[in-house]
Amino acid sequence: MKSVFKPLISVLGGEASVRIANLCFTLVIVRMFGGATLGVYAACIAGVTIAVMFAENGLQTTAILEMSAERCERGEIAGKLYLCKTVLTLAALLVLASAGLAMKLSAFVWMVALWVTLRTVLQSYSQLQMAFLKALSRADVIGPIQFVHALLLFVGVILTYSRGWSLQFLLAWFAGGQLCELALTGLAAWRGGSRPEWPPGNFFWPTIRKSMPLGIANGLAAAILRLDTIVLAALVTLPELGSFSAANSLLAVFYVACWLFGSMVLPEMVRLSSSAEALRAYTRRWAFWIVFTLTPCVLMAFWAAPKVMVVLYGAELSRSGAIASTMVLACPLILLNSLYANLAMATNAKAVYLGIFAATAAATVGLDFLLGRGFGAMGVAGAIVIREAGMFSAFCVLMSRSPSHAAQVSYPITS
Repeated sequence: MKSVFKPLISVLGGEASVRIANLCFTLVIVRMFGGATLGVYAACIAGVTIAVMFAENGLQTTAILEMSAERCERGEIAGKLYLCKTVLTLAALLVLASAGLAMKLSAFVWMVALWVTLRTVLQSYSQLQMAFLKALSRADVIGPIQFVHALLLFVGVILTYSRGWSLQFLLAWFAGGQLCELALTGLAAWRGGSRPEWPPGNFFWPTIRKSMPLGIANGLAAAILRLDTIVLAALVTLPELGSFSAANSLLAVFYVACWLFGSMVLPEMVRLSSSAEALRAYTRRWAFWIVFTLTPCVLMAFWAAPKVMVVLYGAELSRSGAIASTMVLACPLILLNSLYANLAMATNAKAVYLGIFAATAAATVGLDFLLGRGFGAMGVAGAIVIREAGMFSAFCVLMSRSPSHAAQVSYPITS
């Protein structure tokens, strides 16, 4: 566990700085352009993120699994992952463009969607390069890179707020900050030994087939988070959607932190997967510390959330306080689910993680629609807690019944 802490602190610290900058971004949107504009931005983020995550097709996790092996052709692995990602991203962009035309979006929504899409695509390439760094045991450089990124974002927020500049300027500035992060992570990966080479032979379809289960799982995980906003957008007014989005943006930061935590423990889980008992002991230790540390934090956050939301977003979005108090109850479950999902991936238990993510996505739509129609944004907040509890229960039951971990391992998956 000690070997994970230093890079984990670097990664979480860097990501936290970027997420705080993003939080300031949403605060500026609310205070300068109103809650309805925040609702439009949140809906664009939700749709674009789902498309890009499915296009990612598990390539980030594949990078960690393949490059964590002691003997591997890292240049060929990096080359084929870049090429596969580019082809899939172009396909996703065509789908998004077709969807936008079919929905006859207004010029304002198109403007927001285009900048959001550009930034999300750049971010997905940056995350792939961060996966290279994690596999190469160079994750400690991620934090400083993201601190630089966050600093650029804070400058954009301050300039926009102090000088009254437009929303388009702010969106463009944030896309530029993401481009800077992409360049820096690429340089770090290059210096760490990940120098892309053109892969030999027919690499595309074999790579896609092998990474697809991970891609489906990651896409479903992203969809589960974004479906809350998408379903609620069809049920409530934009101001109420803005109140929900204000609280949900904070929960999204925690989701990202949990996914980052999972990506940091995954390489060690892969290395321990030859010993089922050692892997179980490693997982149990992390589960204990998650429950031990998060329980008092959640209780404090539940009490403080209504006051904090008013301070952050103002009286206009005061309803978001109760929503945030409800959402925070799901936090320990979210982190435990990330731990057990990565355990299933490390042991190649495809049926477990695919089945659970698919069932959770379906349950999310049903719960969000049922509770959202009856109770609005508060109902969807309650649905989040229910679905995370159900997901955790499923992981506990199915992973305890799965065959020997060591017998399932089939990585590295380099052809």
